[in-house]
Amino acid sequence: MSDKILKQDMSEKAPERTMLMAQLLFREKPGEVSVSDIQKVVEDIFGEIELVYDAPEAPFFALKNYRATFKKEDGKEYNHSVDNGDGTVSLPVLANFIIGGEFNTELDPLIKSQFWDFKGNFDEFKYHTSVFGMLSGTMPYKQEAELFLKEIEAALRCFPTAEAIYVPHSGKLTTVDHFREGMEFDLSGRFIRTAVNARFFRIENSEDFVVDTLGFFAFGGADVQMHFHGLNPDDVVRYVYNIASYQFDADFPIKSGDTVDGLDKSGQISQAIQWKTQYENSLIQPVRAVLDINCGEFASGNRGK
Repeated sequence: MSDKILKQDMSEKAPERTMLMAQLLFREKPGEVSVSDIQKVVEDIFGEIELVYDAPEAPFFALKNYRATFKKEDGKEYNHSVDNGDGTVSLPVLANFIIGGEFNTELDPLIKSQFWDFKGNFDEFKYHTSVFGMLSGTMPYKQEAELFLKEIEAALRCFPTAEAIYVPHSGKLTTVDHFREGMEFDLSGRFIRTAVNARFFRIENSEDFVVDTLGFFAFGGADVQMHFHGLNPDDVVRYVYNIASYQFDADFPIKSGDTVDGLDKSGQISQAIQWKTQYENSLIQPVRAVLDINCGEFASGNRGK
């Protein structure tokens, strides 16, 4: 995006988990939509729901088919809860909307440098509508991802003048068309193209690069990282997305010391090339767990050699 030298703050640590939130972005303030109209859309997408809070600027709904599970505490009352009989109770997840707030485009330059999937002028966006699911972090991550994508779909139906989608935890900025084009993909494809950002950095005064994903930490999963030289960065971006998709689909099966198929010099994945993996802290902020791929002859950095 820019040749400007970016300075890191390695004291910035990612939380172990964080809320999945999406912000729909607008150049002009979105038109008013009644709570009842939003409720109809949410019900159409999620099935049985209940309006819990009817403020026009911030309605939220209980989704009865998506439930959060908690350990039961003696003497504590839980509204709308179901006792599971095993010492836990379940509550409906809440779908929340925050409508028509002003949007601040003054973001960290490092974040702005990684808007690879958006070619317009980010600074022209003045308003946003946010969607998120309260209590959704207690669900299995695939169910949480599905709920998150459905919330975005509901918000886009209600606010059709949105032009872009920004996901704060990953710094991913995409167009609404990009989101809609991906609706034919499987769950991992839809979630990754919306909420996981593959970032690309060149190390100052060297021919070394880092490509990493940012986004899986939101539900406690490890992102993917490669520190390398001598490979086409575009090929590496596609490669780390491929590894990330496999991890998501297969419940993060790769363990430290396992090997994965690598890239040949033409950038193609080859079973004849095996690269060792290990979990470690990321090289790029925010500091978080990543699956680092040691790319053999293309590897950069100090790897105990």
